[in-house]
Amino acid sequence: MKKIILPIIFLFFGITSLFSQVSDFIFFSEDGYPFSLIMNGVKQNDKPQTNVEVTGLSSPSYKIKIIFEDKTKPSINKVVYTKPGLEITYRIKKNRKGENVVRYFTENPIRETRFETDEIVEERFIDDNNSKGIHIDMDVNETGINYNVDTPDGSVNVNANVDIYGEDVQYSENVVEKENAYIDENPDEQIYQMPGYSGKIGCNWPMERYEFERAKNSIANKDFASDKLRLAKQIVNSNCFTAQYVKEFVEIFDFESDKLKFAKYAYLHTFDISNYYIVNDVFEFSSSIKELDDYINSVRR
Repeated sequence: MKKIILPIIFLFFGITSLFSQVSDFIFFSEDGYPFSLIMNGVKQNDKPQTNVEVTGLSSPSYKIKIIFEDKTKPSINKVVYTKPGLEITYRIKKNRKGENVVRYFTENPIRETRFETDEIVEERFIDDNNSKGIHIDMDVNETGINYNVDTPDGSVNVNANVDIYGEDVQYSENVVEKENAYIDENPDEQIYQMPGYSGKIGCNWPMERYEFERAKNSIANKDFASDKLRLAKQIVNSNCFTAQYVKEFVEIFDFESDKLKFAKYAYLHTFDISNYYIVNDVFEFSSSIKELDDYINSVRR
């Protein structure tokens, strides 16, 4: 009888694992401008729409391009990051300068439409040698099997319970991912509020910490220095960093020259530019610090 039970348990774990590996994206135009979405060079919608959904994404990041139906509006390039098991929504809106930008909006557990019922699926096996039955209940719904999000801080709990001859076999998994972000009391301005910081800013909203960690891992996995620098610049081009993010990126590079090149490149894409002095800590030579300082003075806003 146990040979019957074990495959069912493994099936449960396999389905739960499958759901946790994919991510969905939704992009919508807050002002109602129809657009086409291109992800990693592949067009996602046949004709311009105001809302585009892409499902079943398994890569950690995608390079997107938003092309508006109105050709007078400049296209938008950005790198976005998946989050396994979640549907992430981005909105296209205007910033304070009147430019169209892509901004993180919200995220929710994926509603898996391949499951078309919310009913409890019950299987009962009777052991001929024992009057007790083996009772297995699996709650199957559109998000998977006993897969739920039950806390407002981003905690995810996955629970399975199998009762075998009165003995509980339990599986549980807790995944906690909290956004390192602060809510602006005036959301229309879309400017990040960094606690304790009142200096100059170079961009409006730094990328989320979980996005940053994935981007950093992608760079660290590159074998060649030139590839690391090229990818790092691509990520910076489409995002806003903090000085701490820049420092951690610079630490990835092996050569002093690459560290300096990236530190210069990232300056104008940094939120808390008054804190940029912390980047100096990663350099081995004082000449590099001086060269970076000279560059900053030449472009200082």
